[in-house]
Amino acid sequence: MLRRENAFRGRKRKKGRRNSTAVPDDIHEDYVHPTVYIGAAVALGFIGFFGFTMNLMVAAVIVKDAQNLWTPVNVVLVNLVVGDFLVAALGNPVAMVSAITGGWYWGYKVCLWYAWFMSTLGFASIGNLTVMAVERWLLVARPMRALSIRTAMILAFFVWIYALCLSLPPLVGWGSYGPEAGNVSCSVSWEVHDPVTKSESYIGFLFTFGLVIPVIVISSSYLAIILTLRKVKKRTGARGRRETKITKMVALMITAFLIAWSPYAALALAAQYFDAKPSASMAVLPALLAKSSICYNPIIYAGLNSQFPRSLKKIFDIRSPRSMLPDSQNTALTVLNRQEQRN
Repeated sequence: MLRRENAFRGRKRKKGRRNSTAVPDDIHEDYVHPTVYIGAAVALGFIGFFGFTMNLMVAAVIVKDAQNLWTPVNVVLVNLVVGDFLVAALGNPVAMVSAITGGWYWGYKVCLWYAWFMSTLGFASIGNLTVMAVERWLLVARPMRALSIRTAMILAFFVWIYALCLSLPPLVGWGSYGPEAGNVSCSVSWEVHDPVTKSESYIGFLFTFGLVIPVIVISSSYLAIILTLRKVKKRTGARGRRETKITKMVALMITAFLIAWSPYAALALAAQYFDAKPSASMAVLPALLAKSSICYNPIIYAGLNSQFPRSLKKIFDIRSPRSMLPDSQNTALTVLNRQEQRN
């Protein structure tokens, strides 16, 4: 631990030289222009603001209107948005301050715990998305074995156990955490080849259980869903149409997450196994794209879930034009809405 802290301080001293007015020729490739830090701070500010407000809104609406929205898939979704909310509330401000000050501001111990915290939430995200894909597969292809709300809550709990199993090893000596390129934030030390911490085996473990296996499970689940829907041609009734729409919504969430994280994962793999050394300024971009993933899920959920706008209006007592109709028509529409929700 002491050796890693000394290495961290060495990087901090080097970072200080990079940000000086006169930049030596031998470290030009690591120099980060102040404009990059300003851009990163602005991007992190937007990501944090929208991630905070939208994830909080989605979680609040689902919990407030639990009578209509508390379904197995939404139990896991709340688990997902809570994690994304914590990233926005606790993680982004730390990185944003570092971007504003032109490098990691908080010291070695905060770097270590920040990296662990953010890694845990990242692994929990892909764990939740994997559970959502399996839930959709069971509902569509094996409806008699579909998840109950209680089972969904148990799986949501085990997602955090899974995430901790992936993120805790560097705290006990297997792998390591440290500053990312540009020193805006901290994460797994992807570029380190350290026989003492066995960093190569730890990173192999991360990619196997934190990326490859979840992607295989997600892909297999959706392949089975597609094959099942082709066999039955078309799901009939309001319930079938709604479940198909939710299945598409989950697929879009997974796609958005993978698109956001793929450049970061590719850069990490290249740094560890192919000795890739992109400039610090370029390496900041994949990290920012990955952090932006916390904004996509609430937008997708609010846009594709027809019940969400109704629940939002109900919670905030927003009256629709229907309330202006005569009482007899209003009553008839209310009855139809309730029948649609039950279906």
